[in-house]
Amino acid sequence: PKTESGLDNLVTRIDRMSRRLEPLFIDVTWGSAGSTSARTLAVASHAQRYCGVDVLMHLTCTGMTTDQLSHALQQAKSCGVHNILALRGDPPKGKRSWLKGDVSGGECDRSIELVKLIRELHGDHFGIAVAGHPEGHPSSGSQEEEMKHLKEKIGAGADMIITQFFYDVDVFLAYVKRCRDNGIHCPILPGIMPIQSFMSFVRMTSYCGVSVPPNVLEQLEPVKHDDEAVKDIGCEIAADMCRKILSTPPEEGGVDGVHFYTLNLERSVTRILMNLGAINLVNPSPVALPSSASTNDNTTKTSSQTHSSHNLRDSVILSDSVQVRPKEDRQFPWRPSAMAKRSGEEVRPINWANRPKSYVMRTEDWDEFPNGRWGDSTSPAFGELSEVSHFYSFTLGNEDDRRAMLGHSPQVNQDVYEIFARYVEGGVPHIPWCETPLQAESFLIQKQLAAVNRAGFLTINSQPPVNGEASSHPVFGWGGPGGYVYQKAYCECFVSPEKANELVEMVTSHPTMNLYAVNNFGKELRVGIDESGVTALTWGVFPNREIIQPTIFDSNTFLVWAEEAFSLWTTMWLNLYEFDSKSYELIESVRDTFYLVAIIDNDFMAKDSEDGNPGLWNALLQVANVDH
Repeated sequence: PKTESGLDNLVTRIDRMSRRLEPLFIDVTWGSAGSTSARTLAVASHAQRYCGVDVLMHLTCTGMTTDQLSHALQQAKSCGVHNILALRGDPPKGKRSWLKGDVSGGECDRSIELVKLIRELHGDHFGIAVAGHPEGHPSSGSQEEEMKHLKEKIGAGADMIITQFFYDVDVFLAYVKRCRDNGIHCPILPGIMPIQSFMSFVRMTSYCGVSVPPNVLEQLEPVKHDDEAVKDIGCEIAADMCRKILSTPPEEGGVDGVHFYTLNLERSVTRILMNLGAINLVNPSPVALPSSASTNDNTTKTSSQTHSSHNLRDSVILSDSVQVRPKEDRQFPWRPSAMAKRSGEEVRPINWANRPKSYVMRTEDWDEFPNGRWGDSTSPAFGELSEVSHFYSFTLGNEDDRRAMLGHSPQVNQDVYEIFARYVEGGVPHIPWCETPLQAESFLIQKQLAAVNRAGFLTINSQPPVNGEASSHPVFGWGGPGGYVYQKAYCECFVSPEKANELVEMVTSHPTMNLYAVNNFGKELRVGIDESGVTALTWGVFPNREIIQPTIFDSNTFLVWAEEAFSLWTTMWLNLYEFDSKSYELIESVRDTFYLVAIIDNDFMAKDSEDGNPGLWNALLQVANVDH
């Protein structure tokens, strides 16, 4: 991206796609002669640190001196990047492709020299990928010559091959067999590019010299002027290609992974993965098709009707009220950072569950990270929770965008309550304390959450109780196969002083519950909380492993979080309005009078029922005086 807003949009999309689709890694491209080096490194660093996804950073020889390449590698290493795609780069100016005898114009003439430089300077620190060309590279005189050069790159230290995109699967399978016959046994990932429009498809295949099987053209030709239909067919074609590649035995050229060229677009690759059964939609309620999209056996769909159902499906796939979840098991209930120094991190406080980037930023200077147990949060080994993230904010767009989400001119408390309720229901994509949509597990208590928010209990973090669900459960599961997971009900909310006192009375009458509250001026309320108590909120039991408790509540850490939480009223909401306006005074009053309350129900076996021992959520609904 060439603008700051474009960069913000890109990292937001990377975050969403990484969280929803769980890729093994993502690529970040490199501009010719290092023209985008600063932005490439910024995006790569952000993805590694805060999105929890490994980055394969492209690096090209074109126009680069050895010193410049060395500097770029050192910066990549400092950013936490461990993987490089070593490329020659774009062809010389005025040429459509590299020809035999062409060199890069830099001090490394070809990608093999870059591979050698990486190994010479950094040993085994970087995993190195190189490009493969199933239909032959223009600068190679023959398939034999091509195989010779590719084998030399692997021999020089490359670990993996990623191919140029193609549409003829048989060509790819033959290429893999040819590689194996020539002694190249490293992983080979096929490049799959979803078709976005007929014109771009024709342009890209022509420019890159990619052959198109007749059956692909036969499917696309009749609908070439209908972009939505082209995308639909393109997704089917790509899914069929993946299915054939993944189901072909290795001895016949099959491989066990694919690499999507997304072009920063998420709809098509999400559809393809759903088609392959690699991901699920976790939807809080059935989505009804509009009447214009409904047909019976005697009705023919019109083009506009087809488009309405296409658009609806896309809106479902990308909706913030619908979770797209990979079928792979999660390591923890939270997404780990991809930074090597945090590889042993196993425990986090629950408070930053919806602002994980802030937590990572506040703790990135720690020398050690809690593993197995949280322990003493004041331990020097863990360091201080830095205050730097008071200045950290994920993008909510410009001020007009934020006003559209948080209110153009709120006048009374109920206007604020409605924003929180609409976030829970999916009508507002983000609020300052929640940078991601509602978690899938909260869909089970979504109706209750919306009701208590409209009653003035402004929830920013919550989870229902779980008693021994299988670790493979599509919503609650984490930690790998064969285990069972547990969690205590938890609710964190902003409330008025009057409602804070009502919650104190509620918890006092429920001996299994604990409460900790603090306001913007540091006044505390406690019920059943030890001064230095640490409570496990999520834990799992697995074969041949100790009990794992990845999420905890720590009263000392809660106070640190509360400072950040109250500051967000100012930095993300109050500043939208003119000083001394009624809206400004309203948000200022909420900030300065409300308490931030955390409630834990230690009876994780309690069910929300009317047996005289209601769980946390029914108790909250009773206090809020709403029907349930």
